[in-house]
Amino acid sequence: MSDLRAARAVAGLSQAAIASKLGYARQLITLWERGLVLPNPIQLATWAAVLGFELSIRAHPAGSPLRDAGQLRLISRARTAIGELWTWQTEVPVSRDPHDRRAFDAVLTGAAGRIGLEAITRLTDAQAQVRALLKQETARLERLILVLAQTHHNRVAVIAAAPTLSGAFPATPREVLRALRAGRLPQANGIVLV
Repeated sequence: MSDLRAARAVAGLSQAAIASKLGYARQLITLWERGLVLPNPIQLATWAAVLGFELSIRAHPAGSPLRDAGQLRLISRARTAIGELWTWQTEVPVSRDPHDRRAFDAVLTGAAGRIGLEAITRLTDAQAQVRALLKQETARLERLILVLAQTHHNRVAVIAAAPTLSGAFPATPREVLRALRAGRLPQANGIVLV
């Protein structure tokens, strides 16, 4: 609100002039500028536009990106299926850039290298999973494994999305689990259902 108040002052406009352009009472503009009443998003966008501003509203995940108990259970099942030959870290940032809020659900570290895990309780967007390869590249991880909950929906979704997923995640679930249980890197990125 202070930016819009300052912009009004710099433009030499009165609260009454702004109110007239918006079709509101001057008292409402006073309340907005003082922060005593908050405009709704439409009012705020219109107010900003009158002053030559473009309003941008962004949403960012807050708190832990592992937001649900289902995903936590999935990571626990993956850990049981893979074993303890790897050092496990959860919620590992993709980069050191403080503005980059991306993270891997887990990263496995061992003598063979580092592997990123993305835990997915319900596969709904195959292309988004392929885009996770950008995270792998940024973090310089040797492998990326999609860990899916073993559900009917996910089994059907993996089959339906095979044309999109198979090039990015060519290793079979059996190959991936065999390698990880032995403390080795899988031959390629892959998908496992647990």
